[in-house]
Amino acid sequence: MLRFFRSSNSIVIAAIFLIGMATWAHVPGDVAITTPVEHGAFMYHALGEWLANISWLPMWSGLIFFLLTAILLISTNNRLHLIDKISYLPALCYVLLIGGVPEIHLFNPAVIATILLIAGFIILVRSFESERVSYSYFTAPVFISAATFFYKYMYVYMLAVWIVIALWRPGYWREWIFSILGFSLPLFFAFSWFFLVDDDYTRMGAFFEEIFSIQQVAPPLSIPTIVFFASGIVVVIITFGHMLRYLGSKKIIIRNGYYLLILFAVITIGLAVVVPGVIPLAWYLLAFPMSFIISNYLATVKSVRWGAVILSVLFAGVMVAQAIFLSTG
Repeated sequence: MLRFFRSSNSIVIAAIFLIGMATWAHVPGDVAITTPVEHGAFMYHALGEWLANISWLPMWSGLIFFLLTAILLISTNNRLHLIDKISYLPALCYVLLIGGVPEIHLFNPAVIATILLIAGFIILVRSFESERVSYSYFTAPVFISAATFFYKYMYVYMLAVWIVIALWRPGYWREWIFSILGFSLPLFFAFSWFFLVDDDYTRMGAFFEEIFSIQQVAPPLSIPTIVFFASGIVVVIITFGHMLRYLGSKKIIIRNGYYLLILFAVITIGLAVVVPGVIPLAWYLLAFPMSFIISNYLATVKSVRWGAVILSVLFAGVMVAQAIFLSTG
């Protein structure tokens, strides 16, 4: 099985899409899935109200964005070469990591926010290719700020931008200004829109309060979800050590790309600890860096047997979670 998913044959893409669709193929009304609206910002609420008019649309629209994210991960690897050869493993790992948490298989605030975060990640890594002042530190915060319109906690990823500037580009002081201007631009347009259309200062204040408010209450998690979270974290810990050994032989740009992935993961985990209410939607964001960490292991591990064990654990976790969820729904 591992040899099949390691290959660059286009049939692998079809297999990944079928797996992704199978994990989301719930019958609306027969399973206890609710739309997580408390963490969404105004753009998500606008789309969610429209989608809610048709019972099956939230699930299938969420599936479409979910599969688009998987495609974007393939494109990310082809652009940045985080894995040496053409590989569909990041998409496979992402599909499995999300497929094991059935409670979030709906259109939710994190699905679009993750796509925008990946776009910002690509821009940041590409900036390492230049030793001149880069406007990437203006563009990437624009995507992060736009993601905040869907999932209100996304502003915390500005920490990643500023840490990158501080550690890898300490002499480019203008990039600090670029980052602040880039993050502020979408907020300025939103503020202008509310002022021109609503002419209501209360509405504008509610908008910013919505984005920066904190939801402290952690949602209840099912037993299969908790077990899958635990197994996924164990898999990442095992593959993380392999990745650290692997990075020593890679180019600096690729190495920095993996360090940025680790930084994204740490920020996401920190967010989940400080704001328990983001669980399990934060799993969407965490699955992005985790998918590359696991994929690196599956693509480079010399023992095919151990790689097959890790992949089998993910597949087994998804099937068990799905089976328990559907039987109790």
